[in-house]
Amino acid sequence: MDISIDDILAELDRDTTAVDHSDPSSHLPIPSDGNTTMMNSSFDPSRMPGGKNRLHEDVTPQKDYSRLMTLWRNERCAPELLPYPSLLLSRMLRRVQEQMENIENISMGFYKNTISGDLKNSGVSYDKTNEKLPLLYMEAELERVKFLLRSYLRCRLSKIDKFMLYLKQLDYDETNVTPLNELLSEQEQVYHSRHFAISLKLLNSSILKHMPPELQAINDTEGSVSMIDEPEWNKFVFIHVKEPSDHANEDPLLEKNEFGKLCYTVTIHELNEDVELNIGGIYVMRYGVIKDLLRNDKVELI
Repeated sequence: MDISIDDILAELDRDTTAVDHSDPSSHLPIPSDGNTTMMNSSFDPSRMPGGKNRLHEDVTPQKDYSRLMTLWRNERCAPELLPYPSLLLSRMLRRVQEQMENIENISMGFYKNTISGDLKNSGVSYDKTNEKLPLLYMEAELERVKFLLRSYLRCRLSKIDKFMLYLKQLDYDETNVTPLNELLSEQEQVYHSRHFAISLKLLNSSILKHMPPELQAINDTEGSVSMIDEPEWNKFVFIHVKEPSDHANEDPLLEKNEFGKLCYTVTIHELNEDVELNIGGIYVMRYGVIKDLLRNDKVELI
């Protein structure tokens, strides 16, 4: 009983997307921890203080779930598409699959003796109702994780649809610091490419071919209105400045203000003013001002 992103998104209305699911390339497998490159992950131990030696102590189910919650909030609150956490999602999907198998085994009575023994050792009187309690708890927790995964992936798909042209031009933008293959997973790249091709074909056949050649460009940025929808960089967002790690001394972005408190400094270019963001503080800032801190995992959106 395997589970993949396609299973998590099974409830999506496929009529709202322009992907031809008959193409086998649209069902690429989820990369496992063994063959996933660190470039596509927001959890890259080589970028963390302490390097790869801290990988095993940082990767736990509890921390992964907390990290997924943070990424979910960031993705929903950020106006742009954030990098896809390949390693984290592959671990979460693997655990969901294992938990589904455990629940199936329990429901079939394979662990009946173990459950009844645990209930008796805990002093709870054993009956058939108590036998189902662990199963109900496990199913409830599993649904919470599946909801997070569905909501997170749906949010990303909606941004891919909205910023289709903007994401397409990132492949040709040499000044872009984040390549497209770091922003999107393999499945999302296939979805974006096919959606773009189908949308362009529809526009050409229905509208553009009837217009003068000089008006047929869909990525025209000249004039007062750009035809490429970009993220709203000036959108105001609420941020929480995260506590530094144990290796705060190695953080080049962390400073001490005149009061001796740790803070990060950002610049508001419109006002030509530097602002100190104290550790643990909550602020309202324009997204373009704090987006670098967000990608460096120094702040989180709330």
